[in-house]
Amino acid sequence: MRKILLASTALIAMSSVSAMAADVTISGSTAFIYSSDDEDSGNAAGDATAMGTEFDMTVSFSNTTDSGLSTTMSFGLDEDTANLDDATATIGGDFGTIRWTTGADDNYVVSMDEAFDTVGEGSGGTDNTLGGVGGTTIGYQPPSIMDGLTINFEAGDASGADGTASEHFGYGASMDLGVATVTAAKLSTNVVDQTHVSISGNIAGFGVAVEQNSTDDSDNDDEDTSTLYGLSYAMDGVTVSYEQGKTDDDGDETNSYSQMQVAYTVATGITAILAQSSVDDQTAADADVEQTQFQLKVSF
Repeated sequence: MRKILLASTALIAMSSVSAMAADVTISGSTAFIYSSDDEDSGNAAGDATAMGTEFDMTVSFSNTTDSGLSTTMSFGLDEDTANLDDATATIGGDFGTIRWTTGADDNYVVSMDEAFDTVGEGSGGTDNTLGGVGGTTIGYQPPSIMDGLTINFEAGDASGADGTASEHFGYGASMDLGVATVTAAKLSTNVVDQTHVSISGNIAGFGVAVEQNSTDDSDNDDEDTSTLYGLSYAMDGVTVSYEQGKTDDDGDETNSYSQMQVAYTVATGITAILAQSSVDDQTAADADVEQTQFQLKVSF
């Protein structure tokens, strides 16, 4: 009798916890990484090899209140305990969606995904990315007024352009035309104006994207412009990606790079990745990169 009572109590408790916890999703990945850089002058032979690992985990929560409001929370952790990746929360309803973010979320433009970012591994160059990198942001997405149109507003305490802490305000719009998506955004602090325009599309496994970002520093009368391209093709478990870009400082090229990646799905949740990166950085000595990187990645 006591066993039955305990079991019944446990079932009731579990039901209560499940009701309060709503939907919870946990995902993660780990990778073994081997890289070789022919331009690493830190080694007397003029090259360097390195082995490393990555461990990432993301926990996401979602719920719908009795009044019809939807709420979400998601945060990521990695092997570097100093970093909290992609920590976001939202409240949504007929009024639109409120979103706040903290941590190192570096792959969006005023709450919209970057277009050019197709490779994801290896070493890239300067891209002048907009968005609240390293700071806290709060944003608002109004209800859709047209099919395919997304509008976002954002305010935060870090510009993300040069790491300097500063309040910023940004806004952007993205239009899904079916065969392509066009995005434009602007983010401003008291000294820096950043702009973004891009177009991207995907058909029959083939993807292409073109993006331009610029940073205008009024204090130094200086403008940096990054022009970026991304290509990808996926077929039968193999994805080939290519990415290139260059950055100009008032018309003079300061940085250019190219990356190529082949990812092969060995089995469900297991991927082998080979990436080749080349960076020509004219702003600092010994900053060039000629890297080959291999990854064996397991996802859950």
